[in-house]
Amino acid sequence: MTPMCPNCAEIKEFLQTIELKGEIIDATTDDGLKEAEKLSVMGVPMMVFLDSEGKEKSRENNLDDIKKILDNKSLLDV
Repeated sequence: MTPMCPNCAEIKEFLQTIELKGEIIDATTDDGLKEAEKLSVMGVPMMVFLDSEGKEKSRENNLDDIKKILDNKSLLDV
């Protein structure tokens, strides 16, 4: 996410209302940019779902699709 992204703010606000293991990465910082590059994130917002071994299971960039994944964890195939 980035501080100036309006869609990022909406997703960040939603994430504060649920329990979910993970971290919010600010892609405007050096460390955040490195992590985004590592995950091949080319735009924000982007939520990358990883399994317990760190393998990517899904990625979504809008709130409705994030909610669908969270409501139906079988979409993550975990």
